[in-house]
Amino acid sequence: MIELPADFMCHKLAANDVLLEGSLPDSLLINGDQFEILWDMHPVEYHMIQMHGRLVKTPRWQQTYGMDYHYTGQTNQALPIPPVLKILLDWSRGTIDSRLNGILVNWYDGRLGHYIGRHRDSIQNMIIGAPIVTISFGESRIFRLRPWPSRTDGSPIDFMARNGKVFVMPWETNRHFYHEVPFSKNCLERRVSVTIRGFESGRTSLFGYP
Repeated sequence: MIELPADFMCHKLAANDVLLEGSLPDSLLINGDQFEILWDMHPVEYHMIQMHGRLVKTPRWQQTYGMDYHYTGQTNQALPIPPVLKILLDWSRGTIDSRLNGILVNWYDGRLGHYIGRHRDSIQNMIIGAPIVTISFGESRIFRLRPWPSRTDGSPIDFMARNGKVFVMPWETNRHFYHEVPFSKNCLERRVSVTIRGFESGRTSLFGYP
């Protein structure tokens, strides 16, 4: 069981699956200038992923830091972890799970219709049992879960990913639920999502974390 601060809420999704919700401490919330620094880190090009046997561009910008991330038949090559992200990783390791060591950042521009479709996170090279931590900055967006393997459009379970919000998805929940940030014509601002995972030792780290 993940031990979290008392102010985190535990949302029961199914008999044995939960999603944990909390907020960054005030000292880690970023101001407008810091958000612009984080926003300007996004790549020029979209990452390519493999879907239905062909390569397509992701409908958002993505970049990994610290540890390579393998998903949808491709590898997102990691860059060294910059200070603005190291602070978040250090907090996550100290507060949530010391095994966390890799970061994937997604940049969403609502004016461009950015979103992330229904999926489960790849567990290739991830530490078995390690949670997935997502920290949101900028525009509020829906964070939607649906049971796996059903692909019907049954009732979704929606949470609001607001600025400074932290979601902790246990290992088992990722295996049993899809998650997504759906397209919305009402979202016209910018959002940055910082997702932190734990990868097996022996993989190349660009910051020195095992």
